[in-house]
Amino acid sequence: ILPLPDQDERAAELSREQNEKTIRSTQTALRNFREFLISKYPSETREIYVIPCKELDAYLASFFVDARQKDGSEYEPNSLANYQCGLERYLKEHRYGYSITRDKEFKRSQEALKQKQIELRCKGKGNKPHKSMKLTFADELILRKRGLLSRYNPEGLLNLVWLNNTKAFGHCTGFHGSTLKWGDIRLRVTETGLEYLEWMGPDSGDVSTKSKRGGTDSRVYATQHSPQTCPVQDYKEYAQRRPPAMRYEDAPFYLSIKPVVNLAALHWYNCQALGKNKLAKMVKTMCEKGNIPGRKTNFSVYQSCSTLSEAQSNQLVLICNNLSQQAAQSMANHSNSGNFIVSASYDSSSDTA
Repeated sequence: ILPLPDQDERAAELSREQNEKTIRSTQTALRNFREFLISKYPSETREIYVIPCKELDAYLASFFVDARQKDGSEYEPNSLANYQCGLERYLKEHRYGYSITRDKEFKRSQEALKQKQIELRCKGKGNKPHKSMKLTFADELILRKRGLLSRYNPEGLLNLVWLNNTKAFGHCTGFHGSTLKWGDIRLRVTETGLEYLEWMGPDSGDVSTKSKRGGTDSRVYATQHSPQTCPVQDYKEYAQRRPPAMRYEDAPFYLSIKPVVNLAALHWYNCQALGKNKLAKMVKTMCEKGNIPGRKTNFSVYQSCSTLSEAQSNQLVLICNNLSQQAAQSMANHSNSGNFIVSASYDSSSDTA
């Protein structure tokens, strides 16, 4: 079966993004190594791909042992290894005759790197101090209580749908927030009338290409016993709040929020994709606004457990029911005067869409 054209385009876009990351990594390694040479060996002005292997090996060994960050602190062990790989790529591009990671001509720098990594780990480096912390159930409750995961305001609804999608479909090959299309996730109904969401994006039919996590698959079913916490109902609410012009299959899934929103209005979102930068910081932004401590990133969601205990589920239902009642009362109180919120933080005019 030939892949659909849009799947080819999506795969090509993902490949381009990966290539851009590799290019940036190579440029960072080259820049830092050159800055080191200028500071310690100012007379060395040659391009590194014309430096004989014996001299280059000595420079690299010195770099791995003595290089420091701009604030004077030492690098993480993995950072030095990444720099070695970046320089290897650069030299290969310029047809350098040796591999600095494998060939015996660079044994001195290879050994220097290994010894430096051991030394740094003994000092406590390499313990991933910047590692993302798991987004816990308690964190989610706080975010819900503070309206940052909610059906009743545009920012909360966008966060909520993003979180549901990432938990349910983040394991699927081809799932990527910035390239997600409206048609990649479909609302369907079983023969018994149970609604569910199904992943229809790239590789949706090839189970072998999925890196499944903990029994998840490409479907998420409605929770009829607790509609206030149902991901299908969240999706339906988000669909209703989108402009009709953005409900075609190839429309971007995540839309930017109108700068000023009337909560009583039907549509809360622009006919414009949410920027890549904002998508990349969804969890960080909501946790900062919710005053949740610790380093939280989008990766924190992958570390979370999507299966709740009965007690947790009951607690979540209770909170959502209370929020629903509060939202209904608030809308009733402000129906005459208008209920406006300013959402400038999600104005994508200054972001990369």
